[in-house]
Amino acid sequence: MSGMSEEQRFLFDLQGYLLVPNVLPKEQVERMRTHMEERGIKDPKNNPNDSRFGNFLSWGAEWRELIDHPKLFPLLVDLLGDNFRLDHAYGMAASAKAAPEAHGLHHHADMFSYGCFYVANGQRIHNGLIVVSFALTDIEPGVGGFCCIPGSHKSQFKMPDKWYGLADNPLVRQVPQQAGDVVIFTESLTHGTWPWTKQTGERRSVLLKYCPGYMQWSQKPMNAALEGLTERQQAILKGAYVWQRPKVTE
Repeated sequence: MSGMSEEQRFLFDLQGYLLVPNVLPKEQVERMRTHMEERGIKDPKNNPNDSRFGNFLSWGAEWRELIDHPKLFPLLVDLLGDNFRLDHAYGMAASAKAAPEAHGLHHHADMFSYGCFYVANGQRIHNGLIVVSFALTDIEPGVGGFCCIPGSHKSQFKMPDKWYGLADNPLVRQVPQQAGDVVIFTESLTHGTWPWTKQTGERRSVLLKYCPGYMQWSQKPMNAALEGLTERQQAILKGAYVWQRPKVTE
């Protein structure tokens, strides 16, 4: 099992995020979008509180495959160690046709008290919460969607408050994606959602959030008894503990 390439490791450490192209084939993306519509997720909203949906791991094997996708699993082991767990997961359906409401920037480095951290020691990378975001729509350059301040995950000083609202922030980068691409980023990266610049803009994404096996971010663990899970997926969905925790790589 090969992990991150030298280039991927450098880029993640430098930026705080990594774009992994072509993880999901187009045919699978289309099926997943159809599943969303069949379950009533037809009219994407823009308000972050209204645009989220959950329980998709029960929608079929292709959805559960996201937990330990073969193209991403080795990267997660490099970023979190061999006893990481899936803490929580949700989907997002946001459209520029709704009221234009952007999700402002949040989080900054050195947030150990909130479970967000990034440390590189020698050849090892250590993270608190890691986000794996699957794009189910194309997001063109400059249109909107996920944005961040590259390198902010390693900053030793809090960003000035005036820049958290996104307006006139000279440091923010919008990250274009094609349907099927994945963005992996550390939660300690200052990030948010860039306002849409086209009325045809739409973001449909699925976000899985992982952390070390000893840590729990969400109020309750995932359902490790969900029907259809493989042994490894069950291990990844276990609650947080340390003593004799099985390695997900075994």
